[in-house]
Amino acid sequence: MPTGGTIAAIGSPPGQSPRSIIRISGTDARTCVESMTDLADPARGIHITRFQFDSGHTIPCQLIWFDGPRSYTGEDTAELLVVGNPELLERILDQLFKIPGVSRAEPGEFSARAYLNDRLTLAQAEGVALRIAAVGDQALDAAAKLLDGSQGDRCIAWAEELALLLALVESGVDFTDQDDVVPIAPDDLRARLTALSDQLVAEIGNAAGAVIHATQPEAVICGMPNAGKSSLFNTLLGSQRAVVSDLAGTTRDAISEILDLEHDIPGAGSIQLTDLAGLADSAIDAIDASAQELARDRVKSADTIIWCDPSGRFNDREGLATMGKPIIRVRTKADLIAGSADESHSISVCALDGHRVGVLKRAIADAVCDRTGMGVGAFVPRHRRAIGQAITGIGHAMNWIEPGSHALDAPELVASGLRDALDALGELTGQITPDDVIGRVFATFCVGK
Repeated sequence: MPTGGTIAAIGSPPGQSPRSIIRISGTDARTCVESMTDLADPARGIHITRFQFDSGHTIPCQLIWFDGPRSYTGEDTAELLVVGNPELLERILDQLFKIPGVSRAEPGEFSARAYLNDRLTLAQAEGVALRIAAVGDQALDAAAKLLDGSQGDRCIAWAEELALLLALVESGVDFTDQDDVVPIAPDDLRARLTALSDQLVAEIGNAAGAVIHATQPEAVICGMPNAGKSSLFNTLLGSQRAVVSDLAGTTRDAISEILDLEHDIPGAGSIQLTDLAGLADSAIDAIDASAQELARDRVKSADTIIWCDPSGRFNDREGLATMGKPIIRVRTKADLIAGSADESHSISVCALDGHRVGVLKRAIADAVCDRTGMGVGAFVPRHRRAIGQAITGIGHAMNWIEPGSHALDAPELVASGLRDALDALGELTGQITPDDVIGRVFATFCVGK
């Protein structure tokens, strides 16, 4: 992503509106303001002025000026508030781009400049994207944790504890031949690592102890035969992956594909989406019976259930509501519904024209987050992956700690696991160098006696 020069872009949602914002940031932002308004050397604050077109026409506008580095991007920044007519906004941008050195901002470039100019941490920048894409209170709360730095503080605390334990373990390597020097007792080390691991697991797993996924969490599409499941599966994926037929029992297996939700919902990542055979009171034949049994097994192991019923009645003969999992009720074949459907308990979707498929994708992302974790790691895949790797590293270290022993039998192997865990958390907090670990040795354990 280019970060030089001056950038400009529309900073408000697309479409007609009473007011819209055009944001300008960079070394030539002041030149842009002075050449297109009656303001000379604008001071920080709000100004009432007029934007002047090359044609001689002017329009009233409000301008907010921020001197760098005291701005969002850390650069000189101007925000123009004008009438929210899309055609007018493009004309303003076209005139701005005629100024040498001014170009259209790429997606996320304002926040990227804020990060590069130390106005935002990487986690806070991710929080901006998460807040923009938030649907529901949980996503907003997760974004707030990133933006206010509280999530970063937690990651730093975890890394500090890991670095301290690593320092104690590594200091013990130098004294393996001296039985009276034990920097930390194995049982104490195991207890502290267990407590730390439990905190990390709680961050990417739910309170009920949901399994931490090494791969993508799974959402299954289930329902009666001919409920439109395979058509919905294909539409969500954007490709003809499953065979669609009016004949009941066409799906004879569990068909899984990766559904990338990131494009539609930034921060949502990807999931494993599975199309299942229809669940009926009886089977057509032995193959259909096996397919239904497989479908019931996959429903039990899934993280989220997408329950399809074109009638909208959702008769729970399979006991789906008692499984304790997020359920998304989808009234399929919305093009065949007479009148308006009640969407207070379901989402009406038409797989043929994509009606409300975007709404369904957001619901899937929220449901998967509810099931697989309440913390911010559930929303930002990078955080989830790093914390998962830290848990793995701690687990490897604990495998070499013998309960009840006087000292560590293999401190080098314990240290290796802790180093892997610390490196993983370093992706979130910034790398902790060997000098930092050495400093902790001298600060916490007296090696000079």
